[in-house]
Amino acid sequence: MQQTILADNSLTEEEKTEAIKSNNKNYDRAKIIYNDGTRRVCENCNQKCLATLYCEFCVRNYLKSNFSNWTSGNNVIDNLIINCQMETLRPDVIIEWIPFNNLENIKYLTKGGFSEIYTADWINGGYEEWDSKERQLIRHGTLAIILKELKN
Repeated sequence: MQQTILADNSLTEEEKTEAIKSNNKNYDRAKIIYNDGTRRVCENCNQKCLATLYCEFCVRNYLKSNFSNWTSGNNVIDNLIINCQMETLRPDVIIEWIPFNNLENIKYLTKGGFSEIYTADWINGGYEEWDSKERQLIRHGTLAIILKELKN
């Protein structure tokens, strides 16, 4: 697939780079979801991982090293988030606690059955990808989100 993209003269170099990156993300997503495919040895942690663009184990270790840097103030919620993070398979679908001060432009939207619903901008946004060189997750920037204030 990469050779086909590179040989396509209708694409700019930037478009080729993005197409290859998108193709690799989709390839990794399928390998992870189906837990199938050739494993490689991670150059950082020496674990056998499925993904080609990141190492599932390095991502989890990075998250684990940051457990002490956040809290919801509720041990049950904290433990749920920690358990989800220790099972995470992809850098772009990580469950995390968002401190209120990381939100802006909070606006009331409507009232639901058991909650009030708001829109907001998450200042740094969620994680998007793993930087193997720096060994850290990269955020994708401001992201529009929905908030629910639960009643009862």
